[in-house]
Amino acid sequence: MATIGLLGLSDPVKEGSLDSTMAALKAWNHTVQISPLLFQTASPKQRASVFNEWMTQSFDFIFDVSGGDLANETLRYLDLDTYSKSHAIFHGYSDLSCVLNVLAMYRPCVLFQIKNNQNKTDLKKYLAFQPNDLCIGAGLGGNIRCFLKLAGTKYFPDLSGVPLYLESRSGNTYRIRSFFAQLEDMGVIDQIASLTLGEFTQLEAENEYDILHTITKSYAIPVSFHAPFGHGSHSKAIRLEV
Repeated sequence: MATIGLLGLSDPVKEGSLDSTMAALKAWNHTVQISPLLFQTASPKQRASVFNEWMTQSFDFIFDVSGGDLANETLRYLDLDTYSKSHAIFHGYSDLSCVLNVLAMYRPCVLFQIKNNQNKTDLKKYLAFQPNDLCIGAGLGGNIRCFLKLAGTKYFPDLSGVPLYLESRSGNTYRIRSFFAQLEDMGVIDQIASLTLGEFTQLEAENEYDILHTITKSYAIPVSFHAPFGHGSHSKAIRLEV
């Protein structure tokens, strides 16, 4: 069975929100360790220190189960050289997109949310190192808002010839249009090999998902829509790598 760590580099996690996840992992006889800082407010250096320490230990999988706004605070404190030598497979989603795309420059990681994910069959196989269809693609990206936190920083990845995957939880038509305008003005769309769009939760709730077709219709790259990844309870995983 696997040794699994549950970490938090972003906002504190609400106590009790991991109950169903913990129950499933324990039922499958995995060993689970929870970050001592997961449910409390801590400095970015403190949160990063847990990540750095865990990268020297014998974890098989590490899932960051936090989200919100604060993940990019920790970037300057992450020991990326140690991460590159670790064998642990690191996972995160949402706000962790900014961290994942930096880690991917050193070693592959995975865009995936384990917390409250209901696709238990695929997850059980994945954690048992068995072939499955949990991962549906490879490239860079993640949550569009949090990916754009890297814009203008030394951490923004080289996207030349890279497949880009994007999703969003919040964001009405106006906000999503502004995000894509920023990507266009940065030259991202001219660099990438393809664009795969997953769940855009608010757009779908407001029946406005078609705005993505309008935004991307002039793009000279393959664009696909409604890929099964994002914030939904049955979301699949994307392997982030270059």
